[in-house]
This record gives sequence, structure tokens and C-alpha cells, in this order.
Amino acid sequence: MKKLFSLFFCVWSTSLLAATYETEHFTVQYDDNVPLEIVKKFSQRVENNRQVVLAYLTQSVEYKGTPIKERLIANISKKEYIPYQAKNQIYIPEKRVLAAFGNDQNNAERTGLAVIHELTHVYAVSSYRQGEEEGKGHRFYDDGLAVFLQHRFGESQEYPDFGRDLYQVVAEKALKNKGLVPLADCEKVRNKSESGLGRHLAYAQEGAFTQFLIERFGFDTYLKIYHGADIKEVTGESFEELEIAFAALIRIIQA
Repeated sequence: MKKLFSLFFCVWSTSLLAATYETEHFTVQYDDNVPLEIVKKFSQRVENNRQVVLAYLTQSVEYKGTPIKERLIANISKKEYIPYQAKNQIYIPEKRVLAAFGNDQNNAERTGLAVIHELTHVYAVSSYRQGEEEGKGHRFYDDGLAVFLQHRFGESQEYPDFGRDLYQVVAEKALKNKGLVPLADCEKVRNKSESGLGRHLAYAQEGAFTQFLIERFGFDTYLKIYHGADIKEVTGESFEELEIAFAALIRIIQA
């Protein structure tokens, strides 16, 4: 009985830590210390960004929807220090939300919410990530599309491009790195650490290569690749040939 009471108290206490704010399309979870006015502003940002992401994706007949069918939950998270996504949930650091909608809106590193980036992970799941154990899937295309859409439509200047042209960021970082990261190694390099030149370059390259493919072949063709089609069959060029062309473009920008 004592153990049962302890378990009940633990669950009850934990439930008191999180408040919820319901909207038509998603639920916001937050701690009671976050003012409701800020929760409402955050909710509006999520809704606006949700509409943007879906409008961009659904312009293509190749968009197949998302295998994630559970209701979206947007967490204003006290314990997270960078935004991330897990299945139907996105986690945005509480400190960033408070800074973005409070009185400290001048520091992009602190106020960047990356909501579009994380929503892209919810609504656009590539064939390379689908079915993999959470956190173990190959996210090269997933993160590339997320970086690209955040760059195109994000409200604030934030990592990895801080509002600058993705190609230009890659060109400058590659000079400092003494070369591009091989595209096949981007995920490995990016996951080695939470910061650093290599991670920054790899992340920017994923977004820039996505932009390169979309500009060169169109969004329909890109989504065919995203959903697992053989890249040479749909573009006429192998991944290696496209990487060479991408690198040549970056060298021109560096000159």
C-alpha cells in the first residue's frame, strides 16, 4: 500500500509540473512559471509555422504526408537547451521562448526557436528515417530539408546560417575547415559534438545541398529522392556526380 501511495504521489506530483494549452491542431505543454500570454504567443508562432511548412510540402504531388499520426505536442521545455523533435513532439527550450517573446529579443543565439525546423521533422519523414529506431535513423535528407525550410521561412536569424545565404555560409566555413565535409559523412561529423566548425559546416551543407537539388531539379524530383527513389534514375546523375557539381559551385563562390 505504501509503495502504491508513493507511486500515485509521484505521478500526481509530476502532473502538477506541466500545464497544457489546447489549440485546434496541437497541444502546448509548459511549466506554470511561463506566463500564459507568452504561451499564447508561442502557440500562434507554432500555428503560423505549421501552416507554412504544410503549404510548402503540399504544393508537390509527391508529398506523401507523415507517418506520425499522433496529435502534435509542442513542449516549452525547461531542461532542453537546444530545440529537437521526437515523433509527434517538438521541444523548444523555455529560456529561448521567454527571451523570444519577452524583453530580450536581440540575441539570435538565445531567441532562435527553430520551430519550422522541428515541424519539418514531424511532417516530412524521409524513407531513410522511417522505421528506424528513434535517434538511429539516417537523417541526412531530413535535416537538409529542415535546415532549408528554416532558412527560407524562419522569423529569426539562427543556426546554422543566421539569415545568410546557405551557399555563402558553406563556402566560408569550408575555407576555415580546409575543405568540405564529404556529404556521406555529414551525419557522422554532425553527431560527434554539439558545437564546433565541423558540425556547423556539416549542418549547413545538408541544407545547402537540399537547396542545390531543389533549384536544379525542382521540388517534385527532390521529394522523389526524399521518399527513396534512386537518385540517378530521377536526375540522370549519381550522388557522387551531384556532390562534385555542388563542390564546384561552392568553389566558384569562394573565388
